Amino acid sequence: MLVDVFARQKRHKPKFELQTFYGQLQHLFAIRFTSACEALGLNEPTTIILAAIRTCIMDEGNTSPAGLDIHYYSREGALHVLDATGIQCLVGRVKDGDQWAIVDRSGSLARAVYLDDDE
Repeated sequence: MLVDVFARQKRHKPKFELQTFYGQLQHLFAIRFTSACEALGLNEPTTIILAAIRTCIMDEGNTSPAGLDIHYYSREGALHVLDATGIQCLVGRVKDGDQWAIVDRSGSLARAVYLDDDE
């Protein structure tokens, strides 16, 4: 997801960087618009699917063994609702003492790639 690195500094021009986020899927919501909703720009019946995801607060000091894409967390963060098309892949998690290890075997093909219009 693109994140503004100056989001908390109101006078800065936005600068966006690509960041990977991990979270736990909590709920899926299907919303069906059955009649034409011109105010929303919909001319025909449309269904959108929203996902409620609880973010994982990653442990920065805990690194994975060389060559493995394993990330650790011990706390969960806020619940975010987003369009389900923003979900890139599903990963597994394993309990390791008082923390969780996220095992991401999706590989580089499942990673989002962002090309700036200037490139």
